[in-house]
Amino acid sequence: MSDNPKTARNRSHSVEWVVGLTSAVLVVALIASVAYQAASYSSLPPRLTVTRIEAPTADHQVRFEIRNDADRTAASVLVHGEARRPDGGAEISETTVDYVPGRSRTTGALIFSTDVTGADVTIRPAGYMDP
Repeated sequence: MSDNPKTARNRSHSVEWVVGLTSAVLVVALIASVAYQAASYSSLPPRLTVTRIEAPTADHQVRFEIRNDADRTAASVLVHGEARRPDGGAEISETTVDYVPGRSRTTGALIFSTDVTGADVTIRPAGYMDP
């Protein structure tokens, strides 16, 4: 039995110290992370690039990847594609990508009404909106 019940009640258990120190470290790390992100945030506009990732498919699709290399988000990104055939004919296809967050990438496809195999297909971002 304990010498004095009041003394045993006032002593902190080592688990309490470990939990308290761990919580304090986590709170400091969270504050440091938020401060770093706030200090390093760039207000530059979205930097969008589009690249074709596959050759045209049998169902006239041309798959692409769109990247945003800036910190800001782009919404309603219009992707414009043009297929120029060797015979001089051209076809245009467009699609809208709803949301491209900063420092991210996403994929999509342009669908043409005719076969574009062998055509010179160019794909580019044509516009976006600030969310």
